Amino acid sequence: MSSITRRTVIAAATATLAAPLVRAQPRPIRIGMIQPMSGALSNYGQQGQPALDFIVKQINAGGGIRKFGGAPLELVLADDASQPARSATEARRLITQERVAVLMGTMTTPQSLAIGPVIDELKVPAISIWAGTVRANHLYSLGLAFDRGYAQPIADFAGWLNRERGYGLKTAVMAFSNYEAGQQVNGFLKTRLKAHGIEVIDEVPLDTRAQDLTPAMVRIRSRKPDLVAGLILPRDGVLLQQARHSLAVHEPVFLSPGYGDISFWHDLGQAIGDAVLTRNLFALVGVSPGARLPALGRLVEEIQRQPGLHLSTAALQTAQAGRVLQAVLETAEAPEPAAVHAALARFHLPVGDPNLYLACPDGMRFGPDRMLTDSYGLLVQWRADKGQEVVYPAQFAAGEPRPRAR
Repeated sequence: MSSITRRTVIAAATATLAAPLVRAQPRPIRIGMIQPMSGALSNYGQQGQPALDFIVKQINAGGGIRKFGGAPLELVLADDASQPARSATEARRLITQERVAVLMGTMTTPQSLAIGPVIDELKVPAISIWAGTVRANHLYSLGLAFDRGYAQPIADFAGWLNRERGYGLKTAVMAFSNYEAGQQVNGFLKTRLKAHGIEVIDEVPLDTRAQDLTPAMVRIRSRKPDLVAGLILPRDGVLLQQARHSLAVHEPVFLSPGYGDISFWHDLGQAIGDAVLTRNLFALVGVSPGARLPALGRLVEEIQRQPGLHLSTAALQTAQAGRVLQAVLETAEAPEPAAVHAALARFHLPVGDPNLYLACPDGMRFGPDRMLTDSYGLLVQWRADKGQEVVYPAQFAAGEPRPRAR
């Protein structure tokens, strides 16, 4: 005779109904990260990746991507060793073997150009944190555009210094890192400086493999310009300012993105930093802790409180990329490449959003060229305490530019 009674069946059914429902955990959304953790651009990867890890940890702890039932983000990291060919190889591997939904990473212009054919072939979107131009249909960039992001604000600022601060900038030498981005910005900048009445009297391409830029500074000194401007990589910026210090070239105004990384003072050393960084030098940056942006100020405080996190330009820019990714996924129809690609095209972070860290007066969105529509850099000067102070444009400025030292 069976030992199972009607009362046993009812009790079991009641217990089953009373038990809490156990929901299946949503599948993680895999993000392919192509970062230069080694090689010439390793500072970008080594300083940026920990900041992204921190942002992803916050997103996951806060409930993941709510659009997809709280799906967590899972980063799959690949080191491209700062080599464009390897960027393309890793992009293909991450897509075909790791099955990521989207790619993201430092990917400066050469790396972005290299992965373009791969992502267009495999139809998987990618977000570059730094590229100054986009040529692939599936690539979007948070970097400053060569003309409106780099050349225009540099030239506008130089013109403003003449009109509003009496700087007397009449002649310029173009000093730029001799690679594609530096060359393209140089072409745009020459035209824009001329429109502001500043004559370009020489061009000095900087060898990106050089260990000493003293010969370049000797040539600059011989031309006696009022302004030395151009897109310079941070490493070249360090070498050029070391040469400036050793040759005591202090009369010109030096203006370049290459002088803006938060770690620049540390890289130069205290003695050289004290001598050159607060004298006739300005940097163009995409993001700066010195900007009047409450959301950015909160992010800076969070980073400074975290053990092992280093406050740098790369950290701030990469953290912004993480928040862009979060916003894109929250509006995607599915955590799949085609849907993420469509969501990138309609992405928008409005002014005042707590996750908007860049200076975008009309909010952050991508234009038809898949670059940010408000791609316009900030001009900063260094303070003696090694902090940065935004001096232009006015709506983000926290201080006034120092008078030109003669």
